[in-house]
Amino acid sequence: MALTKPNQELHRELKALGLEIEQAADEVLSITKDCRDIEVAAVLKLIAKMYERADRVAALADEVKVGQITRAKPE
Repeated sequence: MALTKPNQELHRELKALGLEIEQAADEVLSITKDCRDIEVAAVLKLIAKMYERADRVAALADEVKVGQITRAKPE
């Protein structure tokens, strides 16, 4: 099924957002990899949440791609 232009844009936006979240998590992980403080444990938990959210955004993008989610026209 071909996507409408608004849904194509939504799909691209979601994919880009998911990638940006993953990249941010990678950067934070890189910054903290040499640290051994208690705060690092908290940071690692936040990074895990970021990856979870990136996965969720990617799943939403996949749902847009197969037509399960569509962008409605603004009223």
